[in-house]
Amino acid sequence: MLIGEIIQNLNNDSTYEEIASSMKISEDILRNDLKNFGFQYDNKEKKVVFTGYESEYENTLRICYTDIKKLST
Repeated sequence: MLIGEIIQNLNNDSTYEEIASSMKISEDILRNDLKNFGFQYDNKEKKVVFTGYESEYENTLRICYTDIKKLST
């Protein structure tokens, strides 16, 4: 699943728990990995937003989540 798909699902009423469960990982791992890539939940906007460099946003959305897990093991 692409990072962009995960963010889109989170912003369309899916929960971290639902997405993490479908990927067979823990909710905490998913949250931490997304945070490491510059995504955080914004309480004011009520959605997950990108807090990294704007120039990296589009490329970050295209990264496959399973690929980042391979890099971290």
